[in-house]
Amino acid sequence: MAEMRGFVFAVSVIIIFSGLLITIPTDFLGEGATPDTAISPISPNLIADFTESAGYTYSNFTLGSFAYNLGDWEWLVGYSVETFVLGVKEKFLGLWFGGISYCKFISESGIDRGLSLTLTEIASDATEGEIRYNLIFEDTGNSGGALVFYWNTTLYSDPLDAWTNDVLYLLHGLGIDELDGSVGSLLINLLFFQLPDMPFLVNLILVTPLWAMIGYIIWFLIISMIPFLGGA
Repeated sequence: MAEMRGFVFAVSVIIIFSGLLITIPTDFLGEGATPDTAISPISPNLIADFTESAGYTYSNFTLGSFAYNLGDWEWLVGYSVETFVLGVKEKFLGLWFGGISYCKFISESGIDRGLSLTLTEIASDATEGEIRYNLIFEDTGNSGGALVFYWNTTLYSDPLDAWTNDVLYLLHGLGIDELDGSVGSLLINLLFFQLPDMPFLVNLILVTPLWAMIGYIIWFLIISMIPFLGGA
């Protein structure tokens, strides 16, 4: 039956397409926001896999903390006695009651710095004023992206001096895996022309045949049900 072959073909293409969609390299999805590096350049390899990022310095902090939105979360970074902590606000029905899911800081060499990171540890881990820490949620073990610290070592050899002079830069970045790695979410974004950082024309070229196959599947299901409806 020709209609059945078309139905099987359309379903097979959508399944295969869904599998290929999640393998799109991050570079094709765009590099997202990048920090102002006019004062202190940062090595591109430290942020090459960031799709979205948020940067801040000492001046952003109020009463020892700074809240910002990145990805689907509202983050809260705290600073006290030369120590940083970072986590996500735990919300219920959109309301925050003070709970925070904290991240552990894992250095590039694999050292687990725990839930708090000191300026002394940053100085020890950094190479020429640059260090990237992978962020792992303590409660789930999931990735929270990465946090990069960098400063101009020709002016400030000590990160504490750079921090107090507002030239220790922090850059929190998320890759596509942290932002939206599920097949279902990517497909929904694609179908509504909202694939992350994908040009609209490319999104349109990808989604047009997909919508055509979805329409064919719906049509096939309707005509397949007509005999049953007619006999009811």
